[in-house]
Amino acid sequence: MGPGLMRLPLRHPPPVDDAPLRRCAHLVALADRSLGLGLAPAAALVAAPHARGRFGNALQWHFGLEPHDSSEQLDWEDRVELKLVSLWRRREGPLACDKLKVCDLTMDPWRKLGNVLWVFVDRMTRVIVGHRFTRLAGQLRGSLAAAWDLDPHFERPPLFVEAREQDERQAPAYYLSAAWLAEHVLPRELPGVYRFDAAWWSGARDHGRRRRDPQLALWRGQPSPLACPRCAGPLHFEAPQLRAEGWAPAVHAMPLGAECGLRAHAIIDATRLPLAPDAQGWHDLAAALEGRTAPEQVERLSDQVLEPDDHEHG
Repeated sequence: MGPGLMRLPLRHPPPVDDAPLRRCAHLVALADRSLGLGLAPAAALVAAPHARGRFGNALQWHFGLEPHDSSEQLDWEDRVELKLVSLWRRREGPLACDKLKVCDLTMDPWRKLGNVLWVFVDRMTRVIVGHRFTRLAGQLRGSLAAAWDLDPHFERPPLFVEAREQDERQAPAYYLSAAWLAEHVLPRELPGVYRFDAAWWSGARDHGRRRRDPQLALWRGQPSPLACPRCAGPLHFEAPQLRAEGWAPAVHAMPLGAECGLRAHAIIDATRLPLAPDAQGWHDLAAALEGRTAPEQVERLSDQVLEPDDHEHG
């Protein structure tokens, strides 16, 4: 745990019965259609540039929901909770993610986790790469219920309460551990998940002292330098690293566009994205990744998915 963090006992005891299954055909259709959706343009539209939950806000907005919602009700028709999971590829082993906030301490985490749509988003590109529905039942429920009898400090419970210091006050909330998510929620493999260098990314965000994510450009096998998709200036990169890692840092030489001199840059291998170049949505994905989507061009996913007459509620 970092400075200013303290773990507290769970306030809500686990349920003794499995959660009833809740499903919705409309939500399933939205989740299926979300593959390959770049969240960065919507995040810029609905949230502050440095807001921690801005990509979760963008996901809510794309699904036709209020982007800034902290209600005790479940996100989708008070039936299913939506959770965005930001993940990345390790050099060796399975995919990885950080711990995930469930809800504030005043809310019942077991109800929030009763029926969940987990939406997987690549950490570097902020592109949706997959999803999964779960129900708090059977082994899944048992694995989380064990947290009730575990010491929050020394026994690594899968569900825990963490009190963060914010503005000289505590803001306790329930969290799921990264280890539990990796074991019970994350897939073993997904196209579109890139290796992530946290140290480089953090330093790159300090470029220009504006704390903004690096600008990305798609690579389709061209030699260095690559023409910047925003200003056509040269982007120099190391091709061997790009082939091995799927991405590489880039140096933007003159001439520079208005924003290009204020941001760090990276090149990513386009063949590793979750959509093929001939797939529906490819051009929107490429524009979103390369920062070429104007605010008035951001299309809401819920406006593109026909709502079925029968939601087939379970």
